[in-house]
Amino acid sequence: YKDKTFNIIYLISPSYNSNKAYFEKYIDEENVFEPTKGSIMEVISRVEADRDEWEEFLKKKKMHNKYKKDIKLKIDHIDEDDLVYYHQSGMLDDNFQMPKWRYEKEEPPKSCLILDDILGSPAILQSSGLTKIATLNRHIASLKENHSGRSACGLAVIIMAQSYKMNNGISRVLRENLSLLTLFKNKQIKQLDSIREELSNVVDVDVFNKAYETATAERYGSLTVDFNPKELKYTFRKNLSELLIFPEIK
Repeated sequence: YKDKTFNIIYLISPSYNSNKAYFEKYIDEENVFEPTKGSIMEVISRVEADRDEWEEFLKKKKMHNKYKKDIKLKIDHIDEDDLVYYHQSGMLDDNFQMPKWRYEKEEPPKSCLILDDILGSPAILQSSGLTKIATLNRHIASLKENHSGRSACGLAVIIMAQSYKMNNGISRVLRENLSLLTLFKNKQIKQLDSIREELSNVVDVDVFNKAYETATAERYGSLTVDFNPKELKYTFRKNLSELLIFPEIK
């Protein structure tokens, strides 16, 4: 929020009203959805609509620059289709001003979706968009032209849940496509065993155990596992911001 990382934050949650004190500063109510079968696809549609608005803005900007060059020519030297566009978009009006992009930075919109408290809900069990955001989130709302290395608007996804693995919970395809995993103290041995089992292909389990115990030793302490760190030694973080670097990781 402070760094203005995202232009829009969406929330799918059944408990927005009871948690309004936490959320309302950061999320407009029009961007809050109940966890229904179609809520994820509705968010994706909104992201695609923002992409369409961005591309229409680019077209207007490009045509306005062309108009400023064409206006110096005689009328019969201007392409007829361009002339129609200039007229329909109001560029021929004396008081026309090129509209500004609606966000502070002129770039494709950046969106984030928070899924909160949705275990067992239709948004997890029946949604046709769940696998899409798990496997294609960076490619949602593709752009006609790349912009600053981006080929799509994309949709960042944050899932907040009380359980890592359960029936009617977060699917394996979601868990296997995580970029970051943040864990708090968990007294359920079976849950921790499931986490260790699934992480064993990615991180050293003995080092994970050491990092987990270190990070969660204090009250409300958390361990974040980065599955795509810039360097291997940056895999573990305590309370999001403090690196835990162990000699076992060369």
